[in-house]
Formats: sequence, structure tokens, C-alpha cells
Amino acid sequence: MSNQNLKVKENWRHWTPELAKIFLRSGPEGKRHPSRVRVLSLLEGLSSVLDVGCGNGVMFEMIRKRRLDLDYLGVDVTEKLLQVARQLFPADAHRFRRMSLYDLKKLRRKFDVVVCRHVLEHLPDYVPAVQYLYSCARKKLILVFFLPPQPLSSGRKRDEKFERDFYNHTYDLGKFINHLSTELSPVPSEIRIHLRQGGGDPRMPWADRQNVIYEVIRPTRNGNLKNVKMKRPLNVSRDKHKIV
Repeated sequence: MSNQNLKVKENWRHWTPELAKIFLRSGPEGKRHPSRVRVLSLLEGLSSVLDVGCGNGVMFEMIRKRRLDLDYLGVDVTEKLLQVARQLFPADAHRFRRMSLYDLKKLRRKFDVVVCRHVLEHLPDYVPAVQYLYSCARKKLILVFFLPPQPLSSGRKRDEKFERDFYNHTYDLGKFINHLSTELSPVPSEIRIHLRQGGGDPRMPWADRQNVIYEVIRPTRNGNLKNVKMKRPLNVSRDKHKIV
């Protein structure tokens, strides 16, 4: 993979400390956002979580408030946001680490669940990123989109061009589902799609979009991986929260 393919547009590196302190901590996309609350419910009963794109520590704060017994590690590429998290939680400063998702293999450990919220839209390509994330998960990967995949006639992705110095991609729904269901290794045993998980800030150009959560379940360790790949059909849950 070339360095160009790994390029990330990161204008948040130039944010002021004041902006870093308040980013997504309150308001329409803050701690009460339905997608955040839903993700917390999906963490119950698990023992460890890797929060990729942890920012200034919002999820960690919510986990503590909910009193979930989780071994937490948050990683992000933006040091200014990590500094805010460490200042807010000095006793847990070691839980916030500067790291790109492309370097997750350096962790040399797995987590019950890996959460990646509002990150894939900002990457040049989701394909390598999703495998890196999935490889760190023992039980499941949770992906949260504020620009959810949609059926596109133009190809695999559409550049929304909402902001300069950011990638703002909408990916093609069919190709994204196909990638999750057939191209990850090992092949997931189940994919759950949680629709209508809250909108964006009404002041933003993407405010008409509803967050969507993809819950990608890994096959169990005691299962025969070859049989899972070759014989077991993908099971996509369907109810009022999980639908394709």
C-alpha cells in the first residue's frame, strides 16, 4: 500500500486548545446523541474495548458514568484532543494513546470489541482500515457513520466536499456490505445494522443524515473457520433496530 493511499486529511491538527476542549462533548452531537447511547448498550457484558478515534475522551466519560467494567484504551491521531482527555482523567491518562488505526498491529493484543465512530468517512479508503480494526477485535467490531453508506450509481464512494482539508466520503452501500460479508478475514458470522441512530448538528450540511451503526460479529473460536467461510450463510438480523 502506498503512502498516498494512507494519507489522512487532518485540519483538526490546527485547532485551538479551546476548540479541542469542547469538540463533540455537548450539543446535538454530544454525550446524549442516540448513536453514543446505543453503542454503550452494545458494550454491556464485554470486558475490554478499543476506542479508535477517541478524541477528547467522550466515550470513556460515558463508560465511567454508566459504570461499565471495561478495560479501555482510546487511540487518536490528534494530540490536542488526547491532551484534553488526559487532563480530564489524569488518573487514567495512560488509557489515551496517540496512534493511527493503520498502526494498530503495534498494540500486540486484542480487545473484546473495537469501536470506530465517525472515522471511516474521513479516510481515503475504508478497505484497509476496516480489516485493521476487525483484526483487533475478539468478539465484534462496531462502526458508526454520520455519513452512512448509500446506493450510489457513480461507484464505490462519493466525495461530499462539505469542508476543505477533510475527506467527507459517502460509500456505496452494496459494495460496503459486500466487503463486510465476504472480504474480511475471518468472515463474520453475523452483521447487524442499526438504523436511525440520531442526526447531526442542524447547523452542519450533513444534518439531514441519520447515524447508522454496523455491528460486525466475529465467528466463535471453537467454530470451524473453514465451515464458517464455505457453508454458513451470512445472518443479517432484522428487527426495528437491526435491518438491511
